Amino acid sequence: MARRIEYFGEPVLTLAQVAFQCRVEPEDMEPSLIEQIIIPGVTTQCESKTGASIRGAVYEEEWPTGFASGHALDIGQATEVVSVDVRQPDGSWAAHTGSIELRQDQRESFLSFPSGRPSGSLRIRYKAGVDLDLHPGVRNWLLMAAATIYRHPEMFLVGQALAELPSAFLDHLVAEITVPPRF
Repeated sequence: MARRIEYFGEPVLTLAQVAFQCRVEPEDMEPSLIEQIIIPGVTTQCESKTGASIRGAVYEEEWPTGFASGHALDIGQATEVVSVDVRQPDGSWAAHTGSIELRQDQRESFLSFPSGRPSGSLRIRYKAGVDLDLHPGVRNWLLMAAATIYRHPEMFLVGQALAELPSAFLDHLVAEITVPPRF
């Protein structure tokens, strides 16, 4: 399973966008609630639901020896491979210097080694993030989720975390980027 190393870039929603969706003036909202809890919360929920990176982030995952060239990366919407390291017999890691190819499909991204996959375990670091202009339904999902939480905080805010949103309608907005199960 890939782990997020760091986010980069701006959050996927702004206070002004959430205010517009809620039909409230931004100055009438509580900015810290929106920017520190609701926006990160709905972003994380969408990432968890889809398996795709919604906000731009750097991820790292390890591939065991059995993963062949052309295997899918764990996180959908990968855009760039930052590095590939190969485990050496002594346990250390060395940078892979051969060619790599990242193929992006709608839901998944696949990493290939045109010159042949290096032997041994691999540590792959890559950038991922959804293009909200190509997938406007994702932005709509995020805005509707944020507005629902803002309008009904007693149902969704549990301390400093968010409870799961109802899924029947909203899931269809993110279906086109949802990574299929891999078991």
